[in-house]
Amino acid sequence: MAEDKPNIRRAKGAALDEIDMRIIEVLRRDGRAQATVIGEELGLTGNLVAGRIRAMDAAGLMRVVALADFRVHGYRLLARIRLQVSGRAPIDVATELAEREHVLAVHITSGRWPVSCLYAFHAAREMIEAARDVSAGIAGVEDVDVELVNTVYRYNTQTGPLATGPLATGPLAA
Repeated sequence: MAEDKPNIRRAKGAALDEIDMRIIEVLRRDGRAQATVIGEELGLTGNLVAGRIRAMDAAGLMRVVALADFRVHGYRLLARIRLQVSGRAPIDVATELAEREHVLAVHITSGRWPVSCLYAFHAAREMIEAARDVSAGIAGVEDVDVELVNTVYRYNTQTGPLATGPLATGPLAA
């Protein structure tokens, strides 16, 4: 009696399955791994692995990227700058802020500080100048709160947003 083989073809438009997750895990260890090598490790064909990688990338479910530690680029300080906004939409302030040098991430949040961003700086003087520039140089910014990040205990880069814009569809969709 023939043994049933699991369906290893990925259905179009399907969410990540166990095979996809195993491929991603190998790519996390070595983002330059060739499909044939990944296939050998996972007991799959190189063509199947390559096709799944292309499909996940095309569907926006996965992207292979390189990450560099901010310290390698000479940055010594991380700070979170939160903005209170008045008379202007937070999305407009966030969009303008996202174009600035040293900004690593910009977020729309809820509560008193609707715009929050993570900055990297080479020196404390840059941080002070950035806070001053944000408060005086961006229309609609009513107040600024700066928090120096003293110690990072964990920063998980294994999953995250793959593109700019909101994580979910909604009124802020670009």
